[in-house]
Amino acid sequence: MEVPIRKNHIIFFSGGKASFATADFVKKKYPGDNILLYFTDPQWEHKDSYRFIYEGADKLELPLLVHSTGLSPMQLMFEKKLVYNNRLGDCSKLLKMRVAADYLKKGIEPNIQNWRNANFLKQDDFITGATLYFGIDYKEMHREKAILKNWLPFQVEMPLIHNFVRVDDVLKEYGIRQPDLYKLGFSHSNCSGRCVKAGMGHFRNLKKTMPEVFKKLMEEEYHLYMCVSAYRYIIDNTVPDEDRIPLHVQEMMLQELDDAYRDYFYGRADKPKLYIHPSASASARYMKIRKYSFMKRQGNSLVENSNNTIDAEEETVALDRQEMMDLELYDEYEEDGASLTKYRYASVPYTLRDFNNDEETKPDQIDLFDIGGCGCFLDFENQTV
Repeated sequence: MEVPIRKNHIIFFSGGKASFATADFVKKKYPGDNILLYFTDPQWEHKDSYRFIYEGADKLELPLLVHSTGLSPMQLMFEKKLVYNNRLGDCSKLLKMRVAADYLKKGIEPNIQNWRNANFLKQDDFITGATLYFGIDYKEMHREKAILKNWLPFQVEMPLIHNFVRVDDVLKEYGIRQPDLYKLGFSHSNCSGRCVKAGMGHFRNLKKTMPEVFKKLMEEEYHLYMCVSAYRYIIDNTVPDEDRIPLHVQEMMLQELDDAYRDYFYGRADKPKLYIHPSASASARYMKIRKYSFMKRQGNSLVENSNNTIDAEEETVALDRQEMMDLELYDEYEEDGASLTKYRYASVPYTLRDFNNDEETKPDQIDLFDIGGCGCFLDFENQTV
């Protein structure tokens, strides 16, 4: 007897309430089809979010596939020597979107792959002809167009936009408790409240509800920006040739930098090794530690002229020219025959330490509506995946 081929359905299962309600909707609508829950793990979720994901798969009685690069956003920033912030960063793109796209479109398996409830799979091939589902509701309809485009040629559906679903009622039906981060007042259940693309309102809530997590993140931000600043100082090729660090010396200095910070950012040490920023021994002209941060404060527009000099205070320059170009944060134009580059924004670093001081001394200046957030699966930087 010929075994029937069932239609495939893949639900992006993020650990949020909406993705659980989406999975329930699909299961009830297509009870005889092959349904898979798919979680791309950034290795930085709250412990209760993991509880919700695994308990949810069990109560839905659906197979769960977990993929991960093995890196957390903090480790990714360390490897790339960048400090992401609420205006730029590709942690969600590299740790979630690219992992999923490489696997579903190209069959490339990531470093980490784990199954739960694999016995609930109704056929081994769960990708061919699959419809992809995202837990996006009417409040996030602005994300719909980009997601549909990014996941071609797959068919994509977002049931919570086009159907009236009471998410909390779905959780009650299964007797499953919502992730703790919602109860603590966070707008999403991602990254244990540590989203590096969040804003003042988010970080105030983090400090209030999980002070130890906030304190640790504040410490990590400080060490990360010192590490990145040292890296940028060592490789800086904008200084005159006679003052530039020779390549063979750069290699030794970069290895020393890596040795000082690697164990700390990978959780193998409570603090970095003793490290002296290379600018400490420089002449007064170059004795500067460039500051980076998760949050930014708006500054003046930057205009770079054809001589590569920047018409703004150095403190407002968060990224070097090549980084700005790579991240497409600039506009090129000509004026009086000269080639100019006008950056789309300029910003002043605003560290969690700065925020912490302001939150205690000038709380009325904290923007409670500045929430921010990542927007996972929203944009693939217009690349073919």
